[in-house]
Amino acid sequence: MSITRYRTGSGELRWRVQWRLPDRRTRSKTFGTRREAQAFEAEAIAARNRGVVFDPHRGDAFTVAAVYASWLATRQDVTPKVRRGFEDNWRLYVQPQFGAWPVTRVDRASIQTWVNAMDCAPRTKRWRHSLLRMILAHAVLEGLLVKNPAEVTVFPPLVPAEHLYLTHAEVDELAGRCGAQGDIVRILAYTGLRWGELTGLNVADVDLVRRRISVRRSMTQVGGRLVTGTPKSRAGLRTVPIPGSVVAVLAARIGGRARTAPAVTSPRGARLSRENWVRAVRWREQVTALGYPALRVHDLRHTYASLARAAGADLRLLQVAMGHASITVTAHTYADLFDGELDAVAAALDARLTAIRSDR
Repeated sequence: MSITRYRTGSGELRWRVQWRLPDRRTRSKTFGTRREAQAFEAEAIAARNRGVVFDPHRGDAFTVAAVYASWLATRQDVTPKVRRGFEDNWRLYVQPQFGAWPVTRVDRASIQTWVNAMDCAPRTKRWRHSLLRMILAHAVLEGLLVKNPAEVTVFPPLVPAEHLYLTHAEVDELAGRCGAQGDIVRILAYTGLRWGELTGLNVADVDLVRRRISVRRSMTQVGGRLVTGTPKSRAGLRTVPIPGSVVAVLAARIGGRARTAPAVTSPRGARLSRENWVRAVRWREQVTALGYPALRVHDLRHTYASLARAAGADLRLLQVAMGHASITVTAHTYADLFDGELDAVAAALDARLTAIRSDR
């Protein structure tokens, strides 16, 4: 690999980086400054050391759309819901902007301009951008690019999420407002299950004698139908304790039914769809009347964390019960639940200082 300086017909300086492919063919790329040429040379050498051979002529022949199709075919590791998210993200946001571009023409500036023009929340900007970043990372692995221009995109800061927590009395009131299917409110608020985990329960997964729920699967709605998958992470495969107050609720749901039957069903006996349940109980109307117009069904899971913490559950037990991948996730997600313990820290310091002074 070499760098050669030359002048164009108009007298402008240029630097050409030349290198050989494994088949001995020569390739080159031209830059306007020596620094850019040296940076490219260093990246190309690093890529070659990783076993990646960069051929810009080959990269020019591949559009972002072609690389997306190749990348998506490799993603056999994702759930149907995540795959549908990739497909929707591509169809609505990435393809209209970059789909027809040769992959070698996508640069940092064009990506930053695209992100800056998005009229959405900072977290949504990151999600839309993440698909393009993964596509271009695949192009690097395939030797179509020497580096990923999406790795250095700048985003606005994330706005910390504010959780809504219900009290025991509010859980009871909301369950009552939701009528005959209000028992779902109690199950979610006192077990911390995600909706997909609740939908995926079979009768055999609910042990009322041991008061345990075995979370083995999760079901999500994709394209109007329920699809069976695994929980969100490996830690999601877990056993959840059943409070005594919920035993009767679950017993009414599973009593006299086959072990392979769904544990929680709609009035017609089918697995319970979140969209159908929300519509049936008139969720938005009920939570508005409760005084929480922005309350989501998922906030019942947050309510479980709040009530469990207030009852004395420590961070480690909370992590296990909720199926978080690490205790760091639990600590970060529910840091606000531990704010009151800061007073205990201050009180302990005051007590120590008082003891020291009294000994003098």
